[in-house]
Amino acid sequence: MLRVTGMLVIVSMLLGAAAQAQEEGPSIIPERLQQIALKTPLADRLHVNWESASPTEIGEYMGLLAAINQASIAIALKNGRDAPSDSDYMAGFAAWCLFPNKPPIAEPFWPRAYGAFGSAKVRSEIRNAVRPLAVQLPSYIDKDEAREVVEKKWPQDPKAYFSDVLDLGSLSDVK
Repeated sequence: MLRVTGMLVIVSMLLGAAAQAQEEGPSIIPERLQQIALKTPLADRLHVNWESASPTEIGEYMGLLAAINQASIAIALKNGRDAPSDSDYMAGFAAWCLFPNKPPIAEPFWPRAYGAFGSAKVRSEIRNAVRPLAVQLPSYIDKDEAREVVEKKWPQDPKAYFSDVLDLGSLSDVK
C-alpha cells in the first residue's frame, strides 16, 4: 500500500511538472484570431512583407498576436464569457492600438508584448493589465459604435490610457 501511494505521488508530481512546462511553452494562437488579424493593420504596422519576412519579423508578429489573444481572453472573462468572441478579439486589437487605427500609444510597448508567445509570465501580466474601457468595448463593437467610442472617449494621454485601457507600464521588458 505504501508503495502504491508513493508511486501515485511520483506520478502526480511528474504530471504537474509536465503541465507547468507546457504553460511556459509557446502560446496557441486561435485560428479565428489569425483570420481577424488579416483584416487589421497588424502586419503593415510591424512592416511585415510576407513574401520576404525574416524570422525576427515573424516572431514579432506572432508575439504581438499572442499578446492580443491574452488581452482578448481577459476581456471575455471580465464580460462573463469562457472564450473570446469576435468582439472580444477586436477589443484586444483596439487595446493594442490596432483597431480602429488610432494614435499609437501602445506601439512603443509592443516589444514588451512579443514575449507573450513563449512566456506564461508575460501572458499573465497582459491579462492583468486589461482595464475597464477595453472590457466595455465589445458591447460597442456589437452595436457598431466602437470607432466613435475609441476616437472620442478613449484617452489620448499615455498615463490615462494605462489607467483606463491597458496598463502597458506594468509589463516586463521580456522580449
